[in-house]
Amino acid sequence: MIPLVRWWATGLILVGSLCSTHAAAQSATMTVPGMGQMLAGDNSVRALKCNGNAMTVGGNSNKVTLTGNCTQVVVNGNKNGITVVAVGQIVVNGKQNTVTWSKSLKGAKPLTRITGTGNKIIKK
Repeated sequence: MIPLVRWWATGLILVGSLCSTHAAAQSATMTVPGMGQMLAGDNSVRALKCNGNAMTVGGNSNKVTLTGNCTQVVVNGNKNGITVVAVGQIVVNGKQNTVTWSKSLKGAKPLTRITGTGNKIIKK
């Protein structure tokens, strides 16, 4: 059993566990009312739908594709690659993360906030 503890920029602490019989990459998703979806884990390749909600990705070296309208995308961790179709706000914390977006929900580009080093937000 691998304990899973993540501190999110929102101040929420998630505590749970993932069971596994092998050392493959693991990630878990959950929906928190009023906060949207959350993905936590390392080395995952996932495709998820925002459906008008926020999405938080925490961990390292994840490759995530987000479809639908994402009101906000928050990335916490290192070396994550996030592709989002439509987004209102992008927050990136950590190192060497890349968020690629195609459409802004409001205005010419989404609101952005970057902390850490080597992070990129790119319009596709």
